[in-house]
Amino acid sequence: MDSLRPGSRIDIMSSSPDADNDGSPRIEVDLQYHVECVDEDAERIGRAVRWIASQQQLERLVVSIAVVDDRASQQWNREHLDHDYPTDVISFVIERGSDWADGEIIANAELACRLAPQAGWTAEDELLLYIIHGLLHVVGFDDTEERLAAQMRAMERECLKFLNIPLADAHGHDWGRVSY
Repeated sequence: MDSLRPGSRIDIMSSSPDADNDGSPRIEVDLQYHVECVDEDAERIGRAVRWIASQQQLERLVVSIAVVDDRASQQWNREHLDHDYPTDVISFVIERGSDWADGEIIANAELACRLAPQAGWTAEDELLLYIIHGLLHVVGFDDTEERLAAQMRAMERECLKFLNIPLADAHGHDWGRVSY
């Protein structure tokens, strides 16, 4: 993984030229880092996007991901959700159909850097969890009720396991260990 300057942009095009004909989903990811406190992680993020699209049997998934600091996270949270504090991740569904989704994710790298030691993994792993959580919202998952939150945590855990993240099996079982 390489460190990027703030404002760095990575386009992840994960579709084969024949994506519409070979059954694989058409994936487009615009990943922008606006911080220096974490290393670039486009390969794992791209794999997570493809896994989620495949698990949800999507034909198309288009997502823009901005990796930001506390200040930007708090500003987005205040302007769009009326919460005046930084948060881990904010997701926006632009449009969604039965087999496609288009959305945006704002993920807070500074919070990931602070909370990763409590979770027992790297800041990049913590940030990846935030992005997976945001992606699941974009494709239709909800965590407003305990039952739905448990389903979402299970999908997060399965995606982390697919990506071979250490401690993935423990994710969601000991939720109180990390102060979100």
